[in-house]
Amino acid sequence: MLSKVHVETERTLIGDVWQNNEIHENMLVMADEIGSRFAGTPSEKEAQRYMVEKLKEYGYADARAEPFNYYGWKRGPIKLEMTEPVEREFEAISLAMSPGGEVDAEVIDLGTGSPEEFETVNPKDVQGKIVMCSSATSPRGKRVHRRTKYGYAVEYGAVGFIFMNHNPGQLPPTGSLRPSYRMGGEIPGVGVSLETGSHMLRLAKGKALRVRLSDGSEVVPDTESANIVAELPGETDEWIVVGGHYDGHDISQGAMDNLSGAVVTMELARAFKPYRGRLRRGIRFVCFACEEIGVTGSTCYVADHLEDTPKTAIMVNLELGGLAYKQGTQHAAFTVYQPPEMKVWLKEFLGETKYPTEILEGTSAASDHWPFYMQGVPCIYMHAEPSVQRLVVGRGWGHTTADTMDKVDPRNLQEGSMLMARLLLRLATQGDKIARHTQLNKIVRHLEARGMRKTLEIQRKWHPDTPR
Repeated sequence: MLSKVHVETERTLIGDVWQNNEIHENMLVMADEIGSRFAGTPSEKEAQRYMVEKLKEYGYADARAEPFNYYGWKRGPIKLEMTEPVEREFEAISLAMSPGGEVDAEVIDLGTGSPEEFETVNPKDVQGKIVMCSSATSPRGKRVHRRTKYGYAVEYGAVGFIFMNHNPGQLPPTGSLRPSYRMGGEIPGVGVSLETGSHMLRLAKGKALRVRLSDGSEVVPDTESANIVAELPGETDEWIVVGGHYDGHDISQGAMDNLSGAVVTMELARAFKPYRGRLRRGIRFVCFACEEIGVTGSTCYVADHLEDTPKTAIMVNLELGGLAYKQGTQHAAFTVYQPPEMKVWLKEFLGETKYPTEILEGTSAASDHWPFYMQGVPCIYMHAEPSVQRLVVGRGWGHTTADTMDKVDPRNLQEGSMLMARLLLRLATQGDKIARHTQLNKIVRHLEARGMRKTLEIQRKWHPDTPR
């Protein structure tokens, strides 16, 4: 796949990444010093300035913050009180995009909150109540996104939503409830730890459980954020878009999810800078904002760059999770979103580079490839190796206060960067067309066949005719 003329370029790229410590230094500054980088916070603005300055330092004079507007959100104080059958106050945190408010209602426990569990109850039994469900895998063994569970609660007429972590550790989970490029949440939503939720259910002892919930959070329309962009022009007008989101949730450093992906994007930009104008295709490095509130930054990026869609050869999404999970170090792996023939391309790439890993196929709306996917752009995804345990633990430390620098292995990020540099070099120099774009009607048929249309409608993310 790689021409002989670029073999030396590959060696230079790999050596440069291996000998350099920029990944770790950028991680330390952005996690330990700057903080969560959550949308709308001072740390987000500081991170934007830092990334632009760093990219300029790497030689990208045109590195910039591209602004966009969205529905912002401010976390407020929470009070969660059980009023029946006993009186007790519990710890909780707001879920991102919760509109705030006060509700006093009976709680209905819907297990994992999967569609099949909602379908077993009469909507009238949910109306006017507060839905409680956990982050666990569904009874059918599927991981169901929190936004789907919240969407069903709204659809069934609930007045509140309690999301319980299924992992131990006194870690109430956070996460978004609606896509902030379109809207905020309709009913208050809070996260509680496994220990808290289990305690509440035990205290009920089979009797009616009633709580009073007060959430001081607020949705703030017409808020501004920005994606960070640096461009490495090629010999043609074709572009490769590679990137990952830089925002975390405001309760943690967001080191695994997904500062790791953002710093690898920056490292790739640094390593490729000497090759400006020497590659067939240009590379656009993007650190996306606001992914944690409904894949908002990349959605707005696509909406603002529709004229570039025909010239976008492929989108490579870096959602790395620090390449480390509970069971320890993991290596890079890939998922192909579209078209299927990219799996053949990746198999050839991995065979040539002698890197043993998995190549999956999938369809997911919960990361930054999604708006590109809906425009028909070929999309692949680099992430950590999948495991059976991850199906059980789900996000693990993700979306909790425990997503911190100590969970990330900088050696693995260097390895991932080297592998991605080799992949990008092949994509950027390949003489043939990388892959075909997919027509919208084919995408829609595929989503409907997989049952995803209903899920996306429930999440308020079904709008195939418009990016946002």
